[in-house]
Amino acid sequence: MNLSLRDIEYFLAAVEHGNLGRAAAACDVSQPAMSKSLQRLEADTGLALLDRSGRGLRLTSAGLVFLEHARKLWAEYRDAVRHAMELRVGEAGLLRVGATGATVDSFVMPALRLLLPRRPALRIQLTQGLSDDLNDQVASGKLDLAVTPLYADVPATLQQEPILEDRLCVAASRGHPLAARRKLSLHDLQGQRWILPALTSVARKALDARYAEAGLELPTAALEVEHFSKGTLELLARSDLLAVAPQSALRADRNIAVLPVVLGKPLQRHIALISRHATTWSPLMKEFRGAILDSAGLAIPR
Repeated sequence: MNLSLRDIEYFLAAVEHGNLGRAAAACDVSQPAMSKSLQRLEADTGLALLDRSGRGLRLTSAGLVFLEHARKLWAEYRDAVRHAMELRVGEAGLLRVGATGATVDSFVMPALRLLLPRRPALRIQLTQGLSDDLNDQVASGKLDLAVTPLYADVPATLQQEPILEDRLCVAASRGHPLAARRKLSLHDLQGQRWILPALTSVARKALDARYAEAGLELPTAALEVEHFSKGTLELLARSDLLAVAPQSALRADRNIAVLPVVLGKPLQRHIALISRHATTWSPLMKEFRGAILDSAGLAIPR
């Protein structure tokens, strides 16, 4: 078997676009060249990787298994090229980092404030998105690292390093009548209007589950958000709304109080640094990791 990295690249493009013409255009090659490349790869592996019987391209069962190996091989090749470039140009280099709305200002930007002055020629390519999408981009090699909230373990293809345990809590303006209470239950929150995470989020589902267990009507959302931005926190501080929010988002705002609500099982998540499992860490990745831990008040050697 004599696999070509170019054939691997074209195979991954064909899978991503699901169409031979679009894949060829994305790779800037002719459609016949793309087709020959895929045929060559199937001949080299001895496997039928793609089903061409329909209008588009679909993976066969063998292709689905091969896809994971191809992604790993292509990601490792691109890692090797980038690391070689870093060695050649010394201080220069590109680091591709992913962050969610919840982590970009609280964790990534403080880390970059430490890192960028040390590396004058460093270029950061910052991608914002949802946790699952960012994790997929790390796994495929499109991102070097990501800083995301986690409610459960990541897939086996990824490695997570916890940065902070970030418990979710019920919060309100310090002027809210409930802020003066020493103890509250979910029953005491009935009839209140809320700023809540989206219906599909893990945090929202967990809160709704607590209400269902208590036999109560689910909380009413006046506003649904993907993350608690500065503007969202200002709204909370200047209104009679309640919110379920991460402690990390609330700690810097003195106008917001954490309510003493007994939720039963705590709503808990971690902020974690995500990398691809068994990847070779470049000097830039190691320095970013160190800056993240320094900015979070941690000092853990790798």
